[in-house]
Amino acid sequence: MQFIMWNVLSGDFDTSLKPEKCLQNVIKNTASGDIVLFHDSLKAFDRLAYALPRAMEYWAAQGYNFSLVPAESALY
Repeated sequence: MQFIMWNVLSGDFDTSLKPEKCLQNVIKNTASGDIVLFHDSLKAFDRLAYALPRAMEYWAAQGYNFSLVPAESALY
């Protein structure tokens, strides 16, 4: 198994963080080759649903492309 770690934490788990601030944090702290961690939980959903699509639109406009970490590489 290959270990793949994230290097940018979205902060979407922080219920006191406004969705707009989550988006700003992610955009400000990412560069080419980074792996951004978002959480798939009810606690994080409002920030995830707001920030992730907007961040992807922003990055796509900057010329970035995206890929998923293969399931066989993920740690559970």
